[in-house]
Amino acid sequence: MARVIPSPRDPPGTLSLVSDASRGTPLGADAARTATAQVAARERTLPVAVRARDLTKRFGSVEAVRSVSFELPGQGVCGLLGPNGAGKTTTIRMIAGVLLPDAGSLEVAGHDASSDGAGLRASVGYLPESAPLYPELTVREHMRFRASLRGLSGRGARAAIDDAMERTDVARFADRCAGTLSKGMQQRAGLAQTLLGEPRVLILDEPSVGLDPGQTLAFRALVRELGKSRLVLLSSHLLAEVEDVCTELVLFARGRLVAHESIESFRARAGGGRAFRLESDRPVAHLAAITEVARITEERPIGAAAGSSDRSADRSADDAWYASIGELRDGSSRGDLAHVLRGAGVAVRALESADARLEEIFVSLVADSGGMR
Repeated sequence: MARVIPSPRDPPGTLSLVSDASRGTPLGADAARTATAQVAARERTLPVAVRARDLTKRFGSVEAVRSVSFELPGQGVCGLLGPNGAGKTTTIRMIAGVLLPDAGSLEVAGHDASSDGAGLRASVGYLPESAPLYPELTVREHMRFRASLRGLSGRGARAAIDDAMERTDVARFADRCAGTLSKGMQQRAGLAQTLLGEPRVLILDEPSVGLDPGQTLAFRALVRELGKSRLVLLSSHLLAEVEDVCTELVLFARGRLVAHESIESFRARAGGGRAFRLESDRPVAHLAAITEVARITEERPIGAAAGSSDRSADRSADDAWYASIGELRDGSSRGDLAHVLRGAGVAVRALESADARLEEIFVSLVADSGGMR
């Protein structure tokens, strides 16, 4: 059963969906308080870059975005998540000024989408999944053309172009035609163009497609840096990427807002690093020293059926180990647990995190909202 409750960090009228099924490990009280305090402190000092109220977009009889409300700060990296057909791309295109809302209101960098589309578009840099490049033009020619569209000219345009190409590492192939570039190079050339004019909102739609591992790491570092001076909206199906660079998340399903929370709160849903799996040479749940730092929720001989407490007499010596599942108490770490086990003379073969993966939480939240088909 899913419960919809007001989130303490959301603006009035915005809801966060909290799924009982997603709480495989209880939310740590300290982690939740810390995340809420961090978000509240940030929102007191940062202006709002994007404000949506009952935002709605229809295509014929299909309601792609259904009365969505949220506010995003002027700095940071916000991940837009959701399954295919969830309404992410439609929302992105409205924020970029490509589509107009059919109902509700949308402000971007102080510009109303319905009455000041030109001002809105001037405040946004938008890199779609495939960078829009003319194959016969060089990267430098693309940069000059985009600079002219941004109203830049002369020495100011040259300085902005050089800076954008340097930050995105495209200067070394600036005089090559776009049609001769690899997919990764084209993405970086597209990103360089979006930086011209120093937009207050930068939208990146699946931007790391085609990047090799080295390029991916450099790109993520650049996104984190860009988020220090503006709002970066990142739409990606790579949750490892989202976790690495994002400061908050907005989750869509079937055109509706399912959750809007800080990345710390999203991680806390996974258990906040408190769940663990232990393999030891003997049972440990009964040890008083262990109960002070952890709570064992399941313990059984390795190789035994789930729930069984009987050791098989014919198991090999290598299988004479016990597997325990548990969670750390507030204020304790796996290092504390290892220290206690060592002091109790318990041999340990494995001690690892057993938190739910972010992918599992994502699927659980979307499924609980009715967004999985």
